[in-house]
Amino acid sequence: HRSNFGISSAHGSTTVALPQFASRGPTDRTDRISHSPEPFDLRTTNAAPGDTPAKWSDLRTRILADERPLASCAAPNHPCPDAARRFLSIIELGRQHIGRARLGWINRAVNLSIRSMSDWAQYGYADYWASPLQTLSSGAGDCEDYAIVKYIALRHLGIAPGDLRLLIVRDKMREALHAIVTVRFEQQWLILDNRTMAMLSTEQSQRYSPLFVMDDQGVRSFLTVAARR
Repeated sequence: HRSNFGISSAHGSTTVALPQFASRGPTDRTDRISHSPEPFDLRTTNAAPGDTPAKWSDLRTRILADERPLASCAAPNHPCPDAARRFLSIIELGRQHIGRARLGWINRAVNLSIRSMSDWAQYGYADYWASPLQTLSSGAGDCEDYAIVKYIALRHLGIAPGDLRLLIVRDKMREALHAIVTVRFEQQWLILDNRTMAMLSTEQSQRYSPLFVMDDQGVRSFLTVAARR
C-alpha cells in the first residue's frame, strides 16, 4: 500500500514527508529484471518471499507508526517525545548543509547518536529492525538500525527515492552480514556506514558483496557479476 503524509517542523514552516511505499505486483522474469543502474553496478531481481522481505514489510508498519509522535511535535500545545525531537533535530541541522556535506552530516550525526548494541541484548530477538524513533528512544541499535535512521532521515531531507537504497551486504573481511545506506550523488553511489565517518563510493569499496536492496518499491536481490551480462 502507499502512504504519504507531511509533518510541519516545530521549529519552522518546512514540511517533511515520510516515504511512499509501493506494492509490487507479480511479473514474469523478464519484467522483474532491473536494467537501471544500481549500487555496485549490479542488476537486481525481485526477492523471493522470505526473511528479508518479511522484515522490510514489518518495518514499514513501524515507520508509519512514527507519524503520530512526529506530528505531535508540530502541533501547538502537544508533547514532543524526546526521540521525535532528536530525529527532527538531525533533520533540521542536516538542512544547514548542502550536497555531499549534507550526506556526510547525516552519516556522522546518526553514527554519534546511537551506541552499538545487539538485538539480543536490547529486544531478546536475534534480528529486529526498529523504526527510527524506536532506535533513538533507546539510543542503541545494531547496523541495520543505524541504516534505517539514515534512510528515513534522508527521505525527510528530500533525497529522491530513485537515488536512495538500504542494502544488506556481506562483509568479506568479517564474514558477516551488514547493513548500509547508499545514496546516488553526482553519478556515484556513496556508502553511509556506521563503521566509519568517511564516505566511499561503491566503486571504491572492495569490502562488501551486496545481497539485498530495499527502497519504496520493495526488496530486490542482487544478481551475480556473471549474471548481469
